[in-house]
Amino acid sequence: MEQGMRQNMAATAAMQMFMRTLQATGTELAEIITQALASNPALEELPPLPDEQESTPLNREGTLRHARFLESLTEAQTLGEHLEEQIRRSALPQATEAAALALIPYLNHHGFFTEKPAAVARELGIDKRHYHMALQAIQDLEPAGVGAEDLRESLILQLKRKGEYGGLPMQLLQHHWEALVRHRYDEAANALNVEEEAVVLAARHIARLNPDPGSGFARADLNIVPPDVLVHQNGEELTVTLTNTGIPRLALSADYREMMAERADNVEVRSYLSRCFREGREFIRALDDRQQTILKVAQNIVERQKNFFIKGPSHIAPLKMEDIANLSGVSISTISRATRGKYLKCRHGLYELRSFFTTAINQDDGSALSSGSVQAAIRRLIEQEAPDKPLSDTDIARLLQDSGIEIARRTVAKYREQLKILPANLRRR
Repeated sequence: MEQGMRQNMAATAAMQMFMRTLQATGTELAEIITQALASNPALEELPPLPDEQESTPLNREGTLRHARFLESLTEAQTLGEHLEEQIRRSALPQATEAAALALIPYLNHHGFFTEKPAAVARELGIDKRHYHMALQAIQDLEPAGVGAEDLRESLILQLKRKGEYGGLPMQLLQHHWEALVRHRYDEAANALNVEEEAVVLAARHIARLNPDPGSGFARADLNIVPPDVLVHQNGEELTVTLTNTGIPRLALSADYREMMAERADNVEVRSYLSRCFREGREFIRALDDRQQTILKVAQNIVERQKNFFIKGPSHIAPLKMEDIANLSGVSISTISRATRGKYLKCRHGLYELRSFFTTAINQDDGSALSSGSVQAAIRRLIEQEAPDKPLSDTDIARLLQDSGIEIARRTVAKYREQLKILPANLRRR
């Protein structure tokens, strides 16, 4: 039984390391590698291969030196570091602390979970009891509102922190969220049997809460995004390759291997070095598995979106994560992690991998267009409009319907906002 428990713990730790590296963006991965090299003497960074020396400045200088340079530019603490520091100081039971530290990397820079935390906990092998205790511990941390699944839950947590459990603001958040965000105060007032003015005052109170709990902490520069994947085109043949930007060649130290052989009679030293070598092997394997998973997922996305790469963005096809999960032979959550914050560069520009997952919009002939194709059509119409008479969302919906695309005005407004295009009255020149 003891041997079985040790094997299960080792497998869980290896899975956690793989999931952590797969979830990480390029910048986050550089930090993880730097920490691993600093904490594990059995790991060493090899010189880049000759062909790598001609690639990017990051490869030429080496990941470790680059990360230290970035660290020297700012001493600001990230939200994750701030939360981990609080957990380690909170005197939680060891299993609960470990569970909380395993969950924190799945929070984004706003402080919200990027996936359902219960699903993450199951994949990490955290039992229900320790998961609930860990989640509660995270939600009790500063700043208030972290550890939520979305903005609504974050605002609810902030009200609870203030001791406001049963007031009108809490009722609006818990039961009338749609009416609140759409400013339908009369609808909420009727449902709650209160004056509309009371709902307006409650909405103002909610507006004073923090919609972005992580705003006061350091964030990666989102404007400088090196691609993780390159797509080369030769006629209609597409080749997908990894850039491996920021990922150095790692190996297990031969010097420490000799030391372990020389100190074989010292049980304590041998045990410590054996653990370092085991963790080093797991880390190298996790990095390799991460890269191979991203490559496989990218190849399948490119294959399913071939028309996009050959004919242009207006030809993007409807595609679901489930489709790529089935092709890749992995879970949907793995696809979500492999495409989060990973960027693909092709002749049309730079795209986040998950942007290739688009919903279907029906046409009159019974066929379907992707939402990305519809957005491209909206952009074209706006680019061609008369500067002194811009198209309203209703006009755009009518023109698209005339071309056979069934779409509502509110859907046009949503896509226009996603494209960061101003409404008609602000586009008039």
